[in-house]
Amino acid sequence: MRPDRSRRNSESRTPSSRSQLSALSETRPPKSLGIEPAELARLQAEDRERFTARFDVSRETLTALDRYVAMLTDWQTRMNLVAPSTLATVWERHIADSLQLEAFLPPFETGADLGSGGGLPGIVIAIMRPEAKVHLVESVGKKATFLRAVADELGLNTHVHARRIEASGHALRQSEVVTARAVASLDRLLGLVSPHISAETRCFFAKGASHEVEIAAARERWSFELKTHGSQLVEGSVILELSAVRPL
Repeated sequence: MRPDRSRRNSESRTPSSRSQLSALSETRPPKSLGIEPAELARLQAEDRERFTARFDVSRETLTALDRYVAMLTDWQTRMNLVAPSTLATVWERHIADSLQLEAFLPPFETGADLGSGGGLPGIVIAIMRPEAKVHLVESVGKKATFLRAVADELGLNTHVHARRIEASGHALRQSEVVTARAVASLDRLLGLVSPHISAETRCFFAKGASHEVEIAAARERWSFELKTHGSQLVEGSVILELSAVRPL
């Protein structure tokens, strides 16, 4: 599935990703990734092979994902976009996990990804759904800069909001689906989004082994309809699909 390059990032065109990274380099020396570049490249190549054996994506989509992973790896030397220990297995730990969440999303015209960080799952969703607009909400300025650079480089139909989730009501009100991965507890997430979404808005939140505890805590303060999708990648992890969210 190929992103439509005629539908550019809805923000004003940003400087090239290379110039943006160079600007960061002037204020921050590159940090060690904790692994030799050649060894990291070898491990990522092996990880990519495992990914392509499991996931059937088009050549165009794989090319876009390759470019994204390359940028993620490059910019990781300036900021923590993902946990350093997961960079060698970025395809299985992050790309596959994001694709798994994306597969549960219904057709939509506008979506919002909260706490986008390094673009997982928001950038992956934008790559897989070029016909949709994806709002990427990320309060850390340098990570927002990275997201804009990726969106510009790949021609994604996104809008990056460099603000906190609670200040992103406009983006949430426009969105039919809302996603989040490793952002906050379920109770906290519902408190952030509920003032801005409708009963029809569907939320997809990736959660780990403690999801049942989080659900129980959230039900003390919130009413919601819930579907639980088990992870095919990590035992005990799930994707929670919620709708009709309202406070008790």
